[in-house]
Amino acid sequence: MEVLSLLRMRHIHMGRRRKFNRILRSIVVGAVVTLFVVCVAVPLIFHYSPRLQRFFVFLHPVYNNIDFQKPEDVGLPGTRNFYLTTDKDVSVGIWHILPESLIHSAPKEISEEQEAWFEGSLKNDQPIILYLHGNKGSRGESHRVELYRILRMMDYHVFTFDYRGYADSSSVDPSENGLVTDTKTVFKYLLDNAGTSPVFVWGHSLGTGVSCHAVSELCRENNCPQGLILEAPFNNLHDEVVLNPLSQIFHHLPYFDWAFIEPLREIGIEFQSDVHIIHITCAVIILHAQDDKVVPIELGRKLVKAAQLGRPSGAVPIKFIELESSFGYGHNHISQAPEISVIIRDFVNKAKITKKI
Repeated sequence: MEVLSLLRMRHIHMGRRRKFNRILRSIVVGAVVTLFVVCVAVPLIFHYSPRLQRFFVFLHPVYNNIDFQKPEDVGLPGTRNFYLTTDKDVSVGIWHILPESLIHSAPKEISEEQEAWFEGSLKNDQPIILYLHGNKGSRGESHRVELYRILRMMDYHVFTFDYRGYADSSSVDPSENGLVTDTKTVFKYLLDNAGTSPVFVWGHSLGTGVSCHAVSELCRENNCPQGLILEAPFNNLHDEVVLNPLSQIFHHLPYFDWAFIEPLREIGIEFQSDVHIIHITCAVIILHAQDDKVVPIELGRKLVKAAQLGRPSGAVPIKFIELESSFGYGHNHISQAPEISVIIRDFVNKAKITKKI
């Protein structure tokens, strides 16, 4: 009996050992595969795939399926949807959101009369905000609509559009220069129709990179807007990629820049706002939440420092507003700050009487 008991115990022990060895092999294999994917596969695929690089920066295929012809479906009555050609074979979808005081005066039926009425309404001397959204989604995303409503209640016109490659705009590969071209074309459309109404540019997240690039060129062309509002900006794409939560796992790689930064430069995506802002001479305000996890506030601070060091002495000083992390506004919800209307109205009113150099 003792012999049988010993044999049984030995069999059990061997079974447990075999099970342990299988688990250990699985762990080792899993670790090796994970290391291979993180250290070799993903860096190589990203480095040699321009399509993946564009997707990572723009996230343009990701948006909610809404009917852009019916902005009232997302709570924006009194809004005209139309399309503007910005480049060869490229058109962008645009919403012109009327100020609160004009909503009930607008023609309801889509016609040439409606088009002329909306364009004519831009000449009523009320501020016009050209809004440039961030990556991912469309002009109809809920946190963007939330901001439009606030600006509308302030009795401002709001122009918002989707860049090429986004939503109902032309399905072409987005690029930095392409987005800048779209922005400048829409801006010049506004200048042609605004009369004496002041035009402001508002960029959020990726849209700050687009707006800094576009406005710097516009200023050098003597077409500077009345003011520029930057919400959650980064100083340049290199630093944003380095600090982005998605890239943290790759930071230990000695070839990180080769794998993830150099390819973006090679396809012309750099968004060097810290370089472009030097040439922006109109009034500028920067809004940044301290608890922003997508674009850390230190990048906004770096952008301010670059502007302070590089802008000409006659340029209007930049106003930088940090919103405390305790409020929880994060990356997308600065518009929920109770004081946002006061901040923007004060900036707009002061910018309207500020001389642009």
